[in-house]
Amino acid sequence: MRASGRAAWCWALFTVAACHLAAPRRLYCERADVAWRAYRAPAAFEARVQSLAKDAATVQVRRVLRRQGHWPREDSVIRLKLPPQEPLECTGRFEVPLQNRRDYIVFAERRGHSAVALGPPLRKKKNLLRRIRAVYKPGYSSPARVSEMTSVRTTRGARVRLECKASARPPPRIAWYKDGKPVAEIALRRFRVQKFRRRSVLVIRHARYEDSARYECRAQGAVGPVAVAAANVSVMTPSTSPPDTSSVGAPCPMPDPSSYCLNGGTCLYFEPVREQACKCPEGFNGQRCENKDVSNRSSKGDPLW
Repeated sequence: MRASGRAAWCWALFTVAACHLAAPRRLYCERADVAWRAYRAPAAFEARVQSLAKDAATVQVRRVLRRQGHWPREDSVIRLKLPPQEPLECTGRFEVPLQNRRDYIVFAERRGHSAVALGPPLRKKKNLLRRIRAVYKPGYSSPARVSEMTSVRTTRGARVRLECKASARPPPRIAWYKDGKPVAEIALRRFRVQKFRRRSVLVIRHARYEDSARYECRAQGAVGPVAVAAANVSVMTPSTSPPDTSSVGAPCPMPDPSSYCLNGGTCLYFEPVREQACKCPEGFNGQRCENKDVSNRSSKGDPLW
């Protein structure tokens, strides 16, 4: 019985791990980034939902994480206006449908006598609270920094991939530029930008000659100047490799190769052995084609009989 229970537990663990590996990696979305939401929100607090409506919720403040002036106060009851639902591709993993008598983290702003939630409330988790408290510590924010990028030389039709690694607190905004023009304004389906938390990847599919340019990655943090890294992309014509002359020979490196071989022979030089030899026409042989081939009746000269 104990063995079967252990086997079931191992199978469940394997299933969870397999599902985690098979799940596609979610790209970075700044709107759903907890650090950015905490950094920009005038107020943040833990709250318990008391009642729900279509676009609003009545909540009781349980603990204040950041105040906007003197608002809010603990144990106060707030009528909170909720934001419209965002597209599914830009949701955070802590965002869940609200339920009565459940605790959530709320980023909000007081506007006159009303309170507006800045993004969907997040389910309360210990690791989430640690991340938010880290944002509110003195000296949290830091300017953006970027790593150097590597220039690319490729051929027409190839796939180009430029990766920009950047860091800042909160995570920086990263934008790509081609010869000073934002890539986001270039209406080409061949250009694709993949955003992650601390890096951004620019992919150019089926590269063309006009894609040759200077590409810049510009990272902007919440504080400090813009950090820039650049790389040059050169799209070249596919090169044709020279013929292999090691086995068939190359023309002899002399002023007049035709003077070396007799009777119309061709002088060839073989690089591996550093020797020259003659390719004789039909009817002649010898090192320099100086002999008639008596076994060949088509050779030049008098008939044998």
